[in-house]
Amino acid sequence: MKNPTLLIPLAFKATLACLLLTMLSACSNYALMNLQDNLQTNVYQYNKRFDGKMMDLSAAFVSSPLRKEFLIDSNEIKEKVTFFDRSILDMQYFDGDQPVRKTPGGAEKEFNKAVVTLRYQISILPSNQLKTVILDQTWVLSEKRWMVEPDLDAFLEK
Repeated sequence: MKNPTLLIPLAFKATLACLLLTMLSACSNYALMNLQDNLQTNVYQYNKRFDGKMMDLSAAFVSSPLRKEFLIDSNEIKEKVTFFDRSILDMQYFDGDQPVRKTPGGAEKEFNKAVVTLRYQISILPSNQLKTVILDQTWVLSEKRWMVEPDLDAFLEK
């Protein structure tokens, strides 16, 4: 008796192989889109809480080694800074220290670091003058979670 696998037409095998490759490609694209969506969600949530002066909640997004310093400095920000507006100007993606090319849909390949450029409209007591602050936030993927490494000096006028 003949082997049943030999009876399957070659065209069917080729079609099946193409279908499997397409499915694998779709899964990797989904993982990349999920990575970007998680980053954008965390950037939005952190900054919404930060400029809403909910420092304890925004601290959950700060990488562990910097969290204590963040909580200390954020008290001064809470007392002295008034936030008026915030907008994201740019996002750059990196794999380690190597830049990852951007496409209209986001990053071209997986990345583990991002630099988000933001513009804040603030005033810092004792002044009531509106001030524009442009800063870069560094976000690092740590244990499948995006964590920020904040630089608060621009808000503290150090």
